[in-house]
Amino acid sequence: MELHEIPAAFQSKLRLGAVAALMAGPRDFTTLQKLTAATAGNLGKQLETLEAEGYIASRKEFLSRRPRTTYELTDLGRETFLAYVKLLESIVSGAGDN
Repeated sequence: MELHEIPAAFQSKLRLGAVAALMAGPRDFTTLQKLTAATAGNLGKQLETLEAEGYIASRKEFLSRRPRTTYELTDLGRETFLAYVKLLESIVSGAGDN
């Protein structure tokens, strides 16, 4: 991945934070909201964007009659995020070369 190839989905602080949080495994909406300190509406919209791009998948279920949505990275999401991190590492490691 090159700098100009960073996906638009990763150019948002909130979306990037959500993807980073999901690297540790599936998380429910409430946990993601706490980790990102986002409003429910904003987080919901950003998660929809990530899901539409194929980076995350959601699963809806009911626990004691309460809806619960859990999100997890897809293989595409994990691979793309790892490529993004590798790109950042190469930029940082090359910063001292000048």
